[in-house]
Amino acid sequence: MTTLKRLSKLIKICHSLERLLWVFGLIIIISIFSFATDYACLFQFSHSTFEGVPDYSNSYLYNLYHFFYFSVITFSTVGYGDIIPTSDVARFVVMLEIFLSFFLIVFALANIKKIHING
Repeated sequence: MTTLKRLSKLIKICHSLERLLWVFGLIIIISIFSFATDYACLFQFSHSTFEGVPDYSNSYLYNLYHFFYFSVITFSTVGYGDIIPTSDVARFVVMLEIFLSFFLIVFALANIKKIHING
């Protein structure tokens, strides 16, 4: 909520659409990467939390790559189903990401009218 309040204040004073798009893009990338890190940590803790992650490498960075992909797919609400959360904790974190992506997009669209562009 604090991030959304600060973003709302930034939108009111932002004078460049390009700068605003960079801010939204950065927030989206940070959100996706943080959820990918959460997924990778859950998987490192217990390999039964997700199905569909290749088992031939137990490297954290390799798993992070796969969970970054999963996070992008989840954030965009495409949901291919190749990686599936199987534990309750993993499902809850996935639901949090879906709700966050929904609220970020709705927040962005609801505040378009507040953008003040020079020019």
